[in-house]
Amino acid sequence: AAINSGRQSRLPVKIQGVRRKMRSLFLTGGACSAVAVVVGFAPSAQRAAIGDRRTSLSMSSQPAAQSSINRRDAMAHTLRGTAFAVASSSALISPSPALADIEGVVTIPQSTKPPTSTASEDGVRVFKTNSGLQYIELREGSGESPKYGNFVTIAYRAYVKLPDTSEKKFDLDEFDSDKAYLIKHGNGRTIPGLDEGLHTMKVGGKRRIIIPPKLGYVTNGLGPLPVGPYGRFKLYRLLEKMVEYRGGNVVVDVEMKSIMEDEADQGYYEDDSLSPEDFNTLRQNLQTSQQGAMGG
Repeated sequence: AAINSGRQSRLPVKIQGVRRKMRSLFLTGGACSAVAVVVGFAPSAQRAAIGDRRTSLSMSSQPAAQSSINRRDAMAHTLRGTAFAVASSSALISPSPALADIEGVVTIPQSTKPPTSTASEDGVRVFKTNSGLQYIELREGSGESPKYGNFVTIAYRAYVKLPDTSEKKFDLDEFDSDKAYLIKHGNGRTIPGLDEGLHTMKVGGKRRIIIPPKLGYVTNGLGPLPVGPYGRFKLYRLLEKMVEYRGGNVVVDVEMKSIMEDEADQGYYEDDSLSPEDFNTLRQNLQTSQQGAMGG
């Protein structure tokens, strides 16, 4: 009777231990399945989890030494599978920047056609490019023109001109100004109309650039933007008005102060297109660097 009572007193402890082991196994299998669902390998993960459970259950009937070795192998297999699933899910959630659209980067309009010019009623000559950009040459510069990749310092005043209606005529509404604004010419972080207008200017020159909506603030992150909150609120309100009135322009009076070469520039911003020989050389260099990075 004493022996039976001792066995009965130890039985609940064993049952609780088995339950804890089974619960941990099921939780581990569920976690693996959840990670695998993100990557898209849910069926294989479930089969692996079921296989681990069967292996763990069969281990209880093996000798202690063999059971410990099997457990270590099973744990190593599980860790490798989990690491692969986590790495794959991270690659899908955070793709490399080269394969993703970067917010706030736009393509600058480029055309080989010279701009056309017309004289307004008051005798002002207005130039118009193939993209629809217009500008008025207020003062011809005497220095060099910027190349894509150069640092350019400008002074500017920026306005929004809403379209006139039969009931109201709108004046230029200023929302920002700066006496020394530095940009990386051609990096796609400036509104495309301003970048295009700067490309044919010379140091010391002054120009009024009339930017249509399609070359203005077409996406988030483009500059120049007002520094203060009031200026930004005013700009956003004016852009909403342009949408409401279905028209209008961003107008920038800009003076080119200086041009400076970027010593870290590797030639990716060059204006001239690559020749077939240069392109093949660049492709071979890229393939060699990729093979070296992969260890092969």
